[in-house]
Amino acid sequence: MSELQPSPAAAPLLSETARIARDLIRFDTSNRGSGDATPEAEAAASVADFLRGIGLEPVVIESAPGRASVIARVEGREPDLPALVLHGHLDVVPADPAGWSVDPFAGVVRDGMLWGRGAVDMKDMDAMMLTATAELLRAGERPRRTLILAFFADEENGGGCGAHPL
Repeated sequence: MSELQPSPAAAPLLSETARIARDLIRFDTSNRGSGDATPEAEAAASVADFLRGIGLEPVVIESAPGRASVIARVEGREPDLPALVLHGHLDVVPADPAGWSVDPFAGVVRDGMLWGRGAVDMKDMDAMMLTATAELLRAGERPRRTLILAFFADEENGGGCGAHPL
């Protein structure tokens, strides 16, 4: 399966954000509801590896077998300010490949666009959060207030195996 890479060398024609989104799309994390889901554990492990690669100490929490969420903290310059939580989810609604012009889990770039399940909800935003955090830390900067990054399992089914237990 695909791994997120903290440097743009793997795909020089894509921005880091597009490459991360593409790689996340390649993890089939379909959530069909009622506990029937393709577990998010592999996607969560890749997000955690990326966060470690930029110097953070993520925590992966499995609320049920394979149903993994990732939490990481970026200490702010003014720790007395309330923290800001930035959160996304790693699961997607199911995709019937017969209704797609591309494999919904291939992360295809075509006509200048990234295609795949999660390209709009929400693996794209997950990639933006990861890239923005990476750019900040690579520049030697810290946010004014502490950031808590959360990438949840099971959002597409109400969060019973994701946000709720956390």
